[in-house]
Amino acid sequence: MSQKLSTSTDLGIRPRGLIVAFYMILASAWFIAVLLRLTVRDLTSFNLLTAFHYATPMPLLLLLASFLAATALFLRHSKACAGWCFMAIVIAQSAGSHPLHHQPINTIEKSAQQRLMLWNVCHGRHGFDNVVHEMQSHNADIYMLIEAGPPTEQMRSFWQENFPKHEITLLGSEMVLLLRGTAGHVHVGALRPQGQYRQVEVTTTAGTFDLIFVDIHGRPTLSRREPIARLTELIDESTDHPLIVAGDFNTPRDSPLFQPLDARLSNAYDTAGTGFEPTWPWPLPLLTLDQVWSNSGIRFHHCQQSWCSTSDHRPVVVDFSLTEQQMKLVNNP
Repeated sequence: MSQKLSTSTDLGIRPRGLIVAFYMILASAWFIAVLLRLTVRDLTSFNLLTAFHYATPMPLLLLLASFLAATALFLRHSKACAGWCFMAIVIAQSAGSHPLHHQPINTIEKSAQQRLMLWNVCHGRHGFDNVVHEMQSHNADIYMLIEAGPPTEQMRSFWQENFPKHEITLLGSEMVLLLRGTAGHVHVGALRPQGQYRQVEVTTTAGTFDLIFVDIHGRPTLSRREPIARLTELIDESTDHPLIVAGDFNTPRDSPLFQPLDARLSNAYDTAGTGFEPTWPWPLPLLTLDQVWSNSGIRFHHCQQSWCSTSDHRPVVVDFSLTEQQMKLVNNP
């Protein structure tokens, strides 16, 4: 009888002990993630810490704090539950605390506005026909596609058949530009150690401006410091022209590595964004990896991330125009 009672007691204690251990591990991971976010973030030279920082974005920390509060309540630790609820509120408040740079009220007519769609289509894994259907639903003047298939004549014909009013430019490395207008010289370059860009001068009904197409590789242990530093140099070399910088940065928007870009450019979502911002991964986006920026020669009117299951990245759709000063220069060269 005593043996059975002992076994029953062990079985009753063991699950609670496992829950407590799991609770302590998650709580430790949460505090380490917050400590990183409050100190070095992704500026450290220890790439594993950087990868851990990227893997614990603010929405995930909010969910984890809520889960820990529920677990503490289950374990009948009322004070710990209250503490985690408070932490969840703080995280929720901090998640949207980065400053917004609102531009003046829109005085540009709709006819002068252009629409740009940026999208990492994930090699068309769910079918390029589905990709085309989503693209056509937005009726964009400019499509900037990443991981859009090999630069073959077959792919060129595919895009041209589905978008007959757009000029098709295969930029290499699975980057494709579809444009209602004309594309000029394409400058190909690297964002070392692992990343690339394409710089193109384009002319549309809005005027002439430069596009810098960015694709930084997504390996978590790869430092983004050098690619973004090289991109900053390119931006400084392009100050005389209206400029749009767009692509898959594979770097969370709240990274301090974006401070040089914040000092030089406006972010489309910060300026004119609506809706839920994170773009990856589908179906539960946690990180804003896909971003559109511009210098003072471009004005953003609207920015929204579309919901689409065709790729693991959400498309970014932006309405923009040249600033009034730039439009005057175009009309009176």
